[in-house]
Amino acid sequence: MMTGKFKQLGISLAAVLAVTSCADSSGDLVGLENTLPNYTEVKVLSKVNIAEAGATPYDINYLYSSGKLTAVTASNNSTSYTLEYSGTQISKIIKTDMQGTQPQVITSILSYSGNVLTQITGTITDAGTVSGTFKSDLVYTGAKPSQIKTTLFLPGSTVEAGKLTSDLEYSGNNLSKWLYSAEVSAGPVVVSPVQFIATFSNYDGNTNPYRTLPFAFTVATANFDIDGAGPTGLSSNNYQSVTIQTGATSQSETRTHTVGTAGFVTKTQSPSAAWTFDYQNL
Repeated sequence: MMTGKFKQLGISLAAVLAVTSCADSSGDLVGLENTLPNYTEVKVLSKVNIAEAGATPYDINYLYSSGKLTAVTASNNSTSYTLEYSGTQISKIIKTDMQGTQPQVITSILSYSGNVLTQITGTITDAGTVSGTFKSDLVYTGAKPSQIKTTLFLPGSTVEAGKLTSDLEYSGNNLSKWLYSAEVSAGPVVVSPVQFIATFSNYDGNTNPYRTLPFAFTVATANFDIDGAGPTGLSSNNYQSVTIQTGATSQSETRTHTVGTAGFVTKTQSPSAAWTFDYQNL
């Protein structure tokens, strides 16, 4: 739920992926199982309407089949996800990004040790051509992911060309700090590191809408979705204060939440955007 705050950083991330590829294209952590269905609630997120100041509102739709999240689509056709399963575990996630001059497709293959998600590998395809590969390694502190490190490679190479890293800290069952960094160290253009630190506080006691989504989906997409929910979906509840530091610049923001039945948030409001949530029963 970081949309509107990290747009500039999201553009930087797109540049990191494009440069690395050498292409011409532009929740509740108690019982944190990695199998599906692993939903913490019978009610799950089905739609988010995002209305940012000065922009046309749009919807993010979450589609389910047989109790499993199978697709995520944006009504403005900017981004979509499709999910595949092996039994009850997510085995593949395909993200299509249409925001550049050419479609970019990120295909993620999820690997498990028993029920624990341990690694994600995949490819980055620009305009139909594989332009890079990646590997995401996970570090856990107990049941909680404390680091998600995505290493980027040029096609056919095993030499690191860049990396995207999320270092995560918690207070109880909620995310307290997210340190994100992105850099390109090899390729036709070297990009200086991009980094921010987001500090979350003043959580309420209500269900975080994004925590109703599958844990494996949240983790696997975290480093590629920093201008969306990112890893904030790992928190049980909803932060009401956030401070974002980029270099010597620090910005703080407060959020208010409207709560419907059974503690489910129906609307979140910030000074620059509003998110309206719809749910469905599995």
